[in-house]
Amino acid sequence: MRRTTRRALFVASPILVALACGPAQEAAPPPRQPPLPRVPEPPRAERVGPAKVELLALDTDPTATGMTKDGIVRLCDAGIARARASLDEVRRLKDAPAEAVTWDATIGRFDEVSLAVKSGGDFAGLMAVAHPDEAVREAAKDCEPKMEKLDTEIWLDATLATVVKRYAARKERLEGPRARMLDFVLRDYRRNGLDLPAEKQGELRAMNEELTKLSQEFEHNLASATLSVEATPKQLEGLPASYLESHKPDASGKIKITTDYPDYFPVAQYAKDRAFALELYRKFDDRAADKNVALLDRVLAVRARKAKLLGYATWADYVLEPRMAKSPKAVATFLDGLRTHLAAKNANELAEFRAMKKKIGQDPGGPIYPSDRLYLEDLVRKEKYGLDSKVVSEYLEVGKVREGLLAVTERLFDVRYRKVEAAAWHGDVSTYEVVSAKGELLGRFYFDLHPRPGKYKHAAVFSIRDARRMLDGKRLTPISAIVCNFPRTTKDAPGLMSHQDTVTFFHEFGHVLHHLLSRSELSRFSGTSVERDFVEAPSQMLEEWAWSKEVLDLFAKHHKTGEVLPAKLHTAMTRSRGFGRGLGTARQLFLAALDQTYHTREPPFDTTKVLEEVQSAYTPFKYVEGTHFQATFGHLMGYDAGYYGYQWALAIAQDMFSRFRKAGLFDPKTAADYRAAVLEPGGSDDAGALVARFLGRETNTDAYRAYLAEKAP
Repeated sequence: MRRTTRRALFVASPILVALACGPAQEAAPPPRQPPLPRVPEPPRAERVGPAKVELLALDTDPTATGMTKDGIVRLCDAGIARARASLDEVRRLKDAPAEAVTWDATIGRFDEVSLAVKSGGDFAGLMAVAHPDEAVREAAKDCEPKMEKLDTEIWLDATLATVVKRYAARKERLEGPRARMLDFVLRDYRRNGLDLPAEKQGELRAMNEELTKLSQEFEHNLASATLSVEATPKQLEGLPASYLESHKPDASGKIKITTDYPDYFPVAQYAKDRAFALELYRKFDDRAADKNVALLDRVLAVRARKAKLLGYATWADYVLEPRMAKSPKAVATFLDGLRTHLAAKNANELAEFRAMKKKIGQDPGGPIYPSDRLYLEDLVRKEKYGLDSKVVSEYLEVGKVREGLLAVTERLFDVRYRKVEAAAWHGDVSTYEVVSAKGELLGRFYFDLHPRPGKYKHAAVFSIRDARRMLDGKRLTPISAIVCNFPRTTKDAPGLMSHQDTVTFFHEFGHVLHHLLSRSELSRFSGTSVERDFVEAPSQMLEEWAWSKEVLDLFAKHHKTGEVLPAKLHTAMTRSRGFGRGLGTARQLFLAALDQTYHTREPPFDTTKVLEEVQSAYTPFKYVEGTHFQATFGHLMGYDAGYYGYQWALAIAQDMFSRFRKAGLFDPKTAADYRAAVLEPGGSDDAGALVARFLGRETNTDAYRAYLAEKAP
C-alpha cells in the first residue's frame, strides 16, 4: 500500500497499503539533532509568535532532524515556514510588470512549496505511526493539521490565484510536466473553493480542519485497538509449529491471542476449531467499533456537505474527478462488470467449499462465515493440489526473503543496494542506499519490518523526501521507508513468512522502487505521485515475481536444511494459485463497493446496515451479527471513494505484466523500457499515456479477465 495525500497539491502524508507483520524490541537511543540548514532565498524567516522559525532547505534530509519530539516539531514548522516564504515571493508579483511573472517565479515556486511541505510533513506522518516513543508519535500527529491548514489557506488565497492566472494569461509555450503542473494548479484552485464567497470559504476551512482531526482520531483508535481472547492448546490445533512455539500457555494453561495480524491470520487460516476462529474474528472485525462507528458517521456527513459546497453531487464525484476513472458511474460499471465476469467461477469455488465442509464433518448447507474463507481455501488446495501452505512457509525465512528480494530487483532494474550505518527511529530499522550500475546514488530507503507496540499495524511505504531536479541541474535523491509487520527470527524460532507475506513484501518494495527510481523534473510528480487509481499497478505487477520458480530459487530455502523449494511444491503452488481467486476478488469488489456506497449515498444512514447489504450483494459469506467491519476499514480515511483503485490498477498491472510474460521476467530491454516509460516519469504525464508508451498500445482489461479466469492471455 502506498500512503498518500488526502486532498490537493501540497498536503503531506505517507506513500499506501497491503498487509501486516512479531514482538517489540527496545528502541535505539535518539540521535543528536543537528541544526536545520538555512537557505539563501527567500532571505528571511517566517515569524510565528515572538520567535523566528528556521526555513527548511529544499535539500533537507528529514531523518537528520525529525526523530525526536522537538526535532519533529522543528522540521514541520520549518517546512511550513519555507512554504510561506516561497508563497510570499509569488504574492509580490500581483502588480509586478508582466515580464516578471515567469514560470520560475510562479508555478516553479509552487513546486518548491510542494517539496518543502512534503519534506516537512511526510516524515512526521511516518513518525506518527512508527516511532517507539509515544511522545514523539503524538508530536508528529500535530504536524498534519498544520499542513492541512496551510493547504486550505493556499487554495483560498485570492492574491496567489491572481498571480497564477496572470502567468496563465501569458500563454507561454509549456510542454510536459510544466504544462501539466499549471493545469493542476488552476484545477485545484477551482476544486478547493477559491470561487466561493467569503462566508462559505470560512465553512470550508472549518470542515477541512474537522476532517483532519476526525481522520486522525479514527486511525489512532484503530492502531491502538488490540483486542484479545484466551485459547487453550486444543483450540490452536492445526497452527504451524513456529506459531505454537511463540504462543506458549501461561501458568493457567491459557494462551493470549490478539487481533494483531500475526496472531489473527494464522488462526483464521489454520485453526481446526472454527468456533474459536469465529470468536477471534468477531473481535477482529469489531476493533475500535465503540468509537469509530460514530466517527465514520460524522466523517461521511462532513464529506457530503463539503462536496455539495464545492458543487459536486457526492463526495465520490469530487474525489474521482482527477483520477483515471473520472466518475462514480465509471467505477460502478467497472465493479459490476467484474462481478458478472466472476459469477460462474465464484459458484464453482463455493461448491468446492461446501464439499470440503462435508468432508471434514461440517454441515455443507450451513453458513460460511468470512472467517472460514482462508481455512477452506487452504484445505481444498491441500487436497486438490497437494499444497500445504505451512510447508511452503518453512522455505521462507524472513531474512532470506529480504535478501532475495534485493537480489531480484538488483538484477531486474540494474541497480545495486548497499547497507549503510545510519541513525533510525528504532533498533530494528536498517538503512540501504540504492546506486546505479555506474555508481550514481539514486536514493535511500529504510526497512522497518517487525511489529512492536504503537506501530502501524499493516504494511505500507512512506515517502520521506521526493525526487526533483534542482536549480543547479542536480537530482535531489529521494528517501522512503517500508513499514511491515512480518514475523521476527529469534534464537528460539525462525521468522517464517507465509507465501502471501512474501507477495506482500514484493508489492511494497514495488512502491519503494517507484519512489526511488523517479527522474521527474518537479517534486509534484515525483515517483508515486500519480493518479490514485494507478499508483498500485507497479507494485501489483512486481508481485508476479514472487510466484516464479526462477525467482524463488534465489532465496526460498528450507530454514533447517537449506534445500531449495522443491519443484513439486512449487507446481502445487502455481496450480492452486487460481483457486480462491474468484471469492478473494469478490471480497475486494465488496470493499470497493462499500466504499463507493458510503460516499455516494446521502447521509445520514446506518453504516452497519449498508455493510450487511453490500456484503450480501457481492459475497456469499454470511455477515456476522454484532460486528462492525467499517470501524476497522482504515482505507476509508485515506482511500475514501478510491478503494476501487486496487482492482482498477490490478487490471493495468496484469496488462503491463503481459509484456514481461512474453519476453521473460529478467529480460533487460523490457525492464529498461518499463523503468524509463513508467517508473522514472512518476506523475509527469497521464498514467494511461505512460502505460501506452510501455505497451505500444492503449491498456485494456483482456489480461486481467484472463487472469481471473485462470487462462494465459
